[in-house]
Amino acid sequence: MSDSSFIDINPREVILDPAMQARDTDLIKNKSARRGQELKQESQSKEILDDLHNGVGIKQPITLFEVNGKKLVVDGFHRVGASLEYMKEAKRDDFTVRAMLIKNRSYTEAFLTAQEANQSHGVGVTKDEVNQSKFRSLVVAGKYDYSVSEIQKLVGCCRGQANHVSRALKTCCEVIQGKLEDYKSLESFTNKLQSQLKLNYPEALTKSAWDSKGFPKVRRLSDAVSGKKYIPKDKTSEEYRLYLIEDTYSKIDSLIESVGEDNFREALRKTARGSTLGISITRRDKWLEQAGTLASDEVPDNWDGSSVPESSYDAF
Repeated sequence: MSDSSFIDINPREVILDPAMQARDTDLIKNKSARRGQELKQESQSKEILDDLHNGVGIKQPITLFEVNGKKLVVDGFHRVGASLEYMKEAKRDDFTVRAMLIKNRSYTEAFLTAQEANQSHGVGVTKDEVNQSKFRSLVVAGKYDYSVSEIQKLVGCCRGQANHVSRALKTCCEVIQGKLEDYKSLESFTNKLQSQLKLNYPEALTKSAWDSKGFPKVRRLSDAVSGKKYIPKDKTSEEYRLYLIEDTYSKIDSLIESVGEDNFREALRKTARGSTLGISITRRDKWLEQAGTLASDEVPDNWDGSSVPESSYDAF
């Protein structure tokens, strides 16, 4: 390209924008796999740093996009990070790295190139990270109209996942106005996206529904749109605790309505007896006496005498 050239540059003159990184270990659901990925990244950075201390140098040039006079790293995050650490430890201010500098580029072009580059070498990203990275790229590029079949090929996923991506893309298209370049920054773009989506789906899109770059997680947004109740596998501990309390309360309320207060109370008394719940329930006759009646709801009002009433959930 006529606007590209190789240069030697001081790592302190380039910008490491976290948003450019396709890697996002928080997207990895399995804790051991997540930690394994983090250890790989740490190991790679250490190997590069060791090479620098041993005089080997950076083996592969980094790639920079010049956007509005600023040099953004789109490929070579670990190499630049290790170089900065080396300069600090070795007390060297004159250190340079080889770089391919591509001028006259937009932030959108830099973002899309970085997402793609991060998937191809170095510490391999996981499938979860790749899928979310490609989704981010489609949103930033404003490409919302792919068919499910096209998304399958583009993302490299099954049809079910492609359906989720398609639904999430269409929803983003409905709430975001303009392209990334119409906003002051990526942050202002994602803030707009988040605020509109939260407004439409306040209960489903909690703080764990977003990736580290501020974009909605594909499956969380897809489930929110389709009305599917979210099973909170990646909520914070406090969010999950509150979810369980609210969900259990709803089930108990439904159960009382289904079987009647008297029957529910007797079942709960038997359950609590000998348990560690710390719940004390008076005997049925005392409860009836306190209620001022000797009668009780032996069966639910809506029982037809031929079948066992069902509650609105599968099991309690």
